[in-house]
Amino acid sequence: MKRAPLVLAILLALSAGAGADPAAEPRVSRFSGKPVPRFETLRWAEVNGRTGPSLSSPIAWQYNRKGLPVMVVKESGEWYRVRDPAGDEVWVHMRMLAEGSTAIVTRTTVLGASPAQDAEGVAEIGKGVLVQVSGCDGAACEVETAGYRGWMPRANLWGVSSVAPALSGTKG
Repeated sequence: MKRAPLVLAILLALSAGAGADPAAEPRVSRFSGKPVPRFETLRWAEVNGRTGPSLSSPIAWQYNRKGLPVMVVKESGEWYRVRDPAGDEVWVHMRMLAEGSTAIVTRTTVLGASPAQDAEGVAEIGKGVLVQVSGCDGAACEVETAGYRGWMPRANLWGVSSVAPALSGTKG
């Protein structure tokens, strides 16, 4: 009976730490030395996503879109568990990924001539279009696709980190 208060105190201490925000301190992978989670892109036009972190694991998905952004959510040696824009998670070998600055447009958006909300429209970019991201200025990111360059809300892009590189000196 004398152990009950000690056990209760330990359980209370553990439960107090369980509510801590995991995003408060970024995790750095001991394998790559990079933060996890982070965005990278598919290096090749064909990339196999596997059910486990090895070549002997079955292929769950085959991606056919070079430059597609994926979120690295876990690492195990040379294998990365990634989440794709649809929310599916698979394992890919680190050689299949590259650091990149692409994003997927999540809803049809008018590309603006500047980051201002009332900026003149440059083009309408449809949902699912892959864009190259130059950088972000607050809630807007400068992107390029199909010969068009302009600004769109960061909220309409999947693949842009909340710490995306800021633009240096250029405003549109």
